[in-house]
Amino acid sequence: MDKNKQTSKEPSESRNPETFLKSANGKKVNSKSKTSSENSNEEVLISIGGFKYRTPGRRQRIVIGSIVIGLNVLVVMATVAYFYIPGFHEYIYNVGR
Repeated sequence: MDKNKQTSKEPSESRNPETFLKSANGKKVNSKSKTSSENSNEEVLISIGGFKYRTPGRRQRIVIGSIVIGLNVLVVMATVAYFYIPGFHEYIYNVGR
């Protein structure tokens, strides 16, 4: 019977309103701190009227970086083709006229 009393006390302790309120308040405080940390990561660089330019996020930096690197590779390939492929050299020469 002592075992039954101990197990019956455990659920009542976990259902204690004070314990529930403490854990609920702790969750609310954590969500607020996450929000404030996200805002601090996105600092405002330019603020004109209602428009605010913030630092770009990770995904935006990856996309822009990929576009820049891809265009640089295209320029290098066009330069190599210009010097080593006579037909391409003539085409560029005639387009430039």
